[in-house]
Amino acid sequence: MGVQAVIFDMDGVIIDSEGFWQRAQIEVLAEQGIAITVEECESATKGKRIDDIARLWCERYALSISSQQAEEQIVARVCAAIRSEGVAMSGLEQALRNFRAAGYRLALATSSCKQIIEAVFDQLKLWDWFDVVCSADEEPFGKPHPAVYHKAMFKLALEAGECRVIEDSLSGFTAARRAKIETFVVAADYQDVKFATALGRYPTLDELIDALQPALT
Repeated sequence: MGVQAVIFDMDGVIIDSEGFWQRAQIEVLAEQGIAITVEECESATKGKRIDDIARLWCERYALSISSQQAEEQIVARVCAAIRSEGVAMSGLEQALRNFRAAGYRLALATSSCKQIIEAVFDQLKLWDWFDVVCSADEEPFGKPHPAVYHKAMFKLALEAGECRVIEDSLSGFTAARRAKIETFVVAADYQDVKFATALGRYPTLDELIDALQPALT
C-alpha cells in the first residue's frame, strides 16, 4: 500500500517552542550560577528528551541540584510559557486540514513529556486532530534512538513505507531515518548538509504543503 499516515514531531514543527526550551534552560542554570547561551542550547539539546537534557547540564557543570530537579524546573517553565505565549508554527492548520482531507492518518512522535504535550494540545486545540500520540519520554531511549517512531508505527499498525515524518532537528531526523521512515525536514536551517538525505527540505510548513499540493488534491 501507499502512504497512509503522516507523523509529526512537535517542538519546532507544530509549535514555536524552541525559544521556550532555551529560555527555561538558561534560567534554571543561571539560578545555579552557570551562564549558558542560546547557541549552546541549540547545539547540545535541540530535539532531545528532557531527562537527557537535564542530565547533560548536571554532568557538564556539576550542578548542586539533581537531574530530576533540573528536569522538573525546566518543564514547569516551558509549560507556563506554552500556556501563556504558545503559537502554532506557520502553516500548521493548513497542513493538518490538507493531510486529513487527503485521507492521511495523523500521529505525533515527540521527545517532549506528557505535561508538555498536554500544554501544547490545550493551547493550540489539537486534541481532535491526532489519531496517535507518542512520547519518547515513555520509551527506554529518546531521539536520536528510533524507539518513539517504532511505537508510533505500532500504534498506527503501519509499516515504515506507509508513513512519512516531519522533523526539524538533526536528532529527530536521525531517529526517523533509523526507523526507516522517509522524512521531510521543515526548519530554518533546512538547507544544511546534515539534512541532505531528507525526502524534501523546506523553511516552513506552508512551503511543504505547497510542494505536496498536487498529491493532496
